[in-house]
Amino acid sequence: MQTTSAGKINRIWVAKALGDQTRARIVGLLGVRALCVCELKVALSLSQATVSDHLRVLVEAGLLMTSKRSYWTLYTIRDDLPSGILGFMSLLTAQVHAEFPDDRNRLTDTPAFVCNVIAKPMPAGRHQAEQHSRKPSTSK
Repeated sequence: MQTTSAGKINRIWVAKALGDQTRARIVGLLGVRALCVCELKVALSLSQATVSDHLRVLVEAGLLMTSKRSYWTLYTIRDDLPSGILGFMSLLTAQVHAEFPDDRNRLTDTPAFVCNVIAKPMPAGRHQAEQHSRKPSTSK
């Protein structure tokens, strides 16, 4: 997290992080609920690498927090941000929803299994437990 010498959030880094249209769209979607990269890439119609890069900037600016759920990392807007920053992010979320309604629609239409491994028949001779120990593929 980028902080000032006094240990406070660096508002310049916050402004830079939120000044990008894609990152603003991500914040808009995270204003709805916690999301993983898989869900964001579908909602934004972007590659996983692009979404991950933008999330890294938002995390480094101190705007997001992460939590692990199995193999996936969920991203949420930090609730301990200064009220001025939270207020601005709330306004930004409303504007993003108005300007990019398809993002939210794609998020709503995203199947619940987008992040899960879809079970496939195992090749002969492989143990069924191996199927469940593999990390999920992020490609389609």
